[in-house]
Amino acid sequence: MTYDEEHAEVPEDRTTALLGELEAAIAAAPPRTSGWPEELEDLWDRAQEEPGLPLTDEQRQHFAARRERGEASFKIHGLVHSLREAVRRGGPLDASRAAALAEVCVHAGLAGYDNIWLLRDLGRPHGEQALARLVKDESVYEGDLQEAREWLAKLRRPEYEARAARPTEGEELLLPQVVRDLTCGWGGGWELEDEPTSERFAQARAILEALLPDQRLASEEPPHWEGKWIEDAEDRPAWLEVQMVLVPLMPDARLVTRERLIWAWHECERLGIDLEDANPEAFAERWAARIAANLARGMLEWLWREGCFVPWALDLAMRFIDRNIAVADATRLLSEAAEAGSQ
Repeated sequence: MTYDEEHAEVPEDRTTALLGELEAAIAAAPPRTSGWPEELEDLWDRAQEEPGLPLTDEQRQHFAARRERGEASFKIHGLVHSLREAVRRGGPLDASRAAALAEVCVHAGLAGYDNIWLLRDLGRPHGEQALARLVKDESVYEGDLQEAREWLAKLRRPEYEARAARPTEGEELLLPQVVRDLTCGWGGGWELEDEPTSERFAQARAILEALLPDQRLASEEPPHWEGKWIEDAEDRPAWLEVQMVLVPLMPDARLVTRERLIWAWHECERLGIDLEDANPEAFAERWAARIAANLARGMLEWLWREGCFVPWALDLAMRFIDRNIAVADATRLLSEAAEAGSQ
């Protein structure tokens, strides 16, 4: 018998036993400890490299408790991995019980990522419902909260895409018609062309003029973040997580409406995202301006990449800088023009 044949399906009695073992492992795990001082962290690292390092009785007790937690978490990791295999292979599994145990593990800080992935694999309804509770649980570690939010948003993505497919008839459109005709997504620009036409440049000018706000924004839009989604997750700004909802809900400018942005505010609340705005109307105003800024940024980038340094383009770039919108690409357009003029 091959390995694949032997493990083609985890039988029901085995998955039931796995759930029982997981339940027992959770009950036997030492409780979470709080207030682990930074100096103790440094000492812990040293003690791993220097087995004979002198320690006080209190320090030894702390370290023994940490090792016990680590061993318990490792055991739970193995059990959850086996349960995930059962889900992946489509074997029989009590999904409601599995989701409840995974939720307890995340709450307790035991193999958090593994259990969040199990909830993701369980999907709707049990996995999604557990994730929805976890993202509102302030006792969950921040890294686990971020992971839970991300997978909850992905589980709910079909709902966002279904709403995106609905007609906007009867809704309040928040971007000008000339901008709504731009169907290249939030980036807002076009692909580089061998010989862009004068009509294309005229369209770019009209779009930028329509996107220019009447007065200077209080803070620069769109905001910038130089980090990476996974590697720098601890510093990930909340506004970036909002885009997990908005991008599939409003993939292009023609779908940006007040009603959809208000619905998105409630959805972000469901995901436990720390929103800048306490009410949906303020959120709708902010994100209409932010999406417009993203579109302007893309169009300004297209202009400087195409080498369009005509007076109207430079004038618009200066006006965008003055209004605190798409500042980086407006500045880049001016600097590229200055460099081209000096050659």
